[in-house]
Amino acid sequence: MEESRVLLVNGSPKGARSDTLKLARAFLEGMGEQGGEIEASALDIAPCRGCFSCWRDEGRCVQPDDMARILERVAAAELIVWSTPLYCYGVPSACKAILDRLLPLSSPAMRLDERGRTHHRARDGRAARTRHVLVAGCGFPERAGNFDALEFQFRRMFSDDTALVLCTEAPLLSEPEAEPATLPYLTAVRAAGAEYRETGCISETVQRILDAPMLDPNVYRALASG
Repeated sequence: MEESRVLLVNGSPKGARSDTLKLARAFLEGMGEQGGEIEASALDIAPCRGCFSCWRDEGRCVQPDDMARILERVAAAELIVWSTPLYCYGVPSACKAILDRLLPLSSPAMRLDERGRTHHRARDGRAARTRHVLVAGCGFPERAGNFDALEFQFRRMFSDDTALVLCTEAPLLSEPEAEPATLPYLTAVRAAGAEYRETGCISETVQRILDAPMLDPNVYRALASG
């Protein structure tokens, strides 16, 4: 996979200081890729107006902002790694604006998938073949009940095969004293990247490590509360 075909979308308002970005870069390191990077909070991207002008004008949005350039990069990418912290059980507003403004990549025409779900057809065949990886971190120690809506959105928008790196206790990644717990986790994220490059998926063995908390939840809750 050519480096220019890999796109990293940093959805965190913290920019380069993002805990989740550390995970995404570790995943790409495991893949042996660097990837072009988009920092959502640094861009001028207005909310979608819901006017559907893009469907009447061959995929062109009427809003003159940075999204036109982003759409070109998204459509050309073979792999998009979405790096986002969990905000109110979804994504931060700047990242949500990008997701909403992907509408020009689809068309009004509908199709029925093998699971009986209706989708809009992709306007460009390249975008339909793009693979996606969701890397997200949250401040709670439990995966279940926290990432559910985020996982649903990305797999419903893109593909049931969207790979998931959903890290609980993510604030530990910024604490040097937590490295005995965080460094093994980052090693597992790199292993996930290596597996994904070779097979297009993450093995059950590595996925179990990624889905587990880095610290005992009772210990983490006590530390976070203090």
